[in-house]
Amino acid sequence: MSQQNEIIFETDGRHSSIYLYEPPMGVRQYVEPIDEVLDLGVDTISYVVGDCSVLLYDTKVGERWGHNVDLADHEVWYKAAQNCQAMIESGRDPLLLVCEHAHQRGLNFLPHLLLNMIHTPHGRVTNCRVADFTSEHPEWKVGEEADFPAAEFDNPNRLSFAVPEVRENRLAIIGELLADYPTDGIEINFHTYAPFIARREVPEHTATMTEWLRQIRHACDGAARMQGREKRLVVRIAATLEGNERIGHDISTWVQEGLVDTLIAMPVGGDFSSETASLRQLTALGEDSNIPVIAGLDSVGPEQNPAVHRAATANAYDAGVRGILYHRYYPPPHRYPYTTQDTERLRYLAYPDIIAHKDKTFYVGPGFDRPKGISFGLEEQLPQELKVGKKGREIYIDVADDIAAKQTAGELWRCELRVMLGEMLHDDEARLYWNDAEVAAEQIRKADWVFQMRPNTGTRGYRLHIDLTRFTLPRKGTNTVRVDLVRKDEKLIHPISIHDLDIVVEYLPHRNALRDDETYSGADVPFTP
Repeated sequence: MSQQNEIIFETDGRHSSIYLYEPPMGVRQYVEPIDEVLDLGVDTISYVVGDCSVLLYDTKVGERWGHNVDLADHEVWYKAAQNCQAMIESGRDPLLLVCEHAHQRGLNFLPHLLLNMIHTPHGRVTNCRVADFTSEHPEWKVGEEADFPAAEFDNPNRLSFAVPEVRENRLAIIGELLADYPTDGIEINFHTYAPFIARREVPEHTATMTEWLRQIRHACDGAARMQGREKRLVVRIAATLEGNERIGHDISTWVQEGLVDTLIAMPVGGDFSSETASLRQLTALGEDSNIPVIAGLDSVGPEQNPAVHRAATANAYDAGVRGILYHRYYPPPHRYPYTTQDTERLRYLAYPDIIAHKDKTFYVGPGFDRPKGISFGLEEQLPQELKVGKKGREIYIDVADDIAAKQTAGELWRCELRVMLGEMLHDDEARLYWNDAEVAAEQIRKADWVFQMRPNTGTRGYRLHIDLTRFTLPRKGTNTVRVDLVRKDEKLIHPISIHDLDIVVEYLPHRNALRDDETYSGADVPFTP
């Protein structure tokens, strides 16, 4: 474990636990989400305690998952309810079990509370994760907000935290998690399922949300005095100050008043492997008040490979973060249970000096696991539609590595820019500019992805490849790419767009060293150590 940077691992207590096992689960199965990340550099476990409105432990003030089931229409969530109930009936509280086990293994433990409170009509048949509280109050729903374009992806059935009873209901759960369990604090998730008030309520109730956070801070401090142990308040947010303000989260006040102990910043719109401007605003704010900011990494999307994660980690540390959180770690293609390759990528997350010498892919493009930028008032860089004769919009890509220095040291193996132009045909023409310099056509390799039977993302078009070791290397900091469309076959009605782009960087361990995948099949000579 690093002394400078904190590594937090989120386990949701569901997909890799109670969803998987046939009831009744044993103790070994229940604590497996803790044991499977031992000796990987993880400092803190963030353990999701349910689906917010229903909980997966022996709560005395909230509603347990499946407590009100008559008839079920979801076998997985029904099985989860059975596993939770069976463990409680055996005399063990599931949350206390995993909390104490984490401490025995030398890990910090934070219960993680999601804030989505969704109204669902309650009949005889339910999906097993429906609360009476949310079912009985349709009048507290936010409803449709057609006058707000940013609300396109909001859930209109969510209950508004502008309603005092909703805040009081969740505050009781928070107090229980802090005071009745030997936790090391709590993580409140203001990111997943945001916003938590109606957008029309933001001017009036931003202060309400801040006051609610003050109450949570007071609960943390009271539980800390009672138990004689630190009770951290960790808050997960989208990595955008302005975007949070748009949905009623006054992060500046939260930090300046010392209401939070740690901020976890999640990528929204763009990935940290290419975009860090908004993250830098948060780290600067946190530094002024000595509040550490930890960068959250996605993991579910197919684009989130180990090289992209290393690029995001390097960029995040360069932006000033003081640790990394792995959010919902189910990396493709195996997802779960973890392979050795999956656990290997968790190593060295706390050590940017080691990550600096690892292969990376700095990626700009759509993300499977990230909220849409429009929800936070952000414009996403890609995809970008191109028009003939119209200058393309510049795309910004941050690179933390000093690639030129690695080349000087003889340790640069590959540095390639790749740009995917969706719906491009063989006789279409485009000009590409790298850091304001046009790349000559003879320096661009065009790869035909209009139709291929081999595994692919389904994007049809041409991918442009530029060997930057023969052109101009990326500079440390922000780089730009621009594509201008010169000619298009107008019979194809689909517009040409930049779907994604990346910079692949691969290193040698030292000058004239071998790559891991290099082999030599010459004449066999007996090995003499």
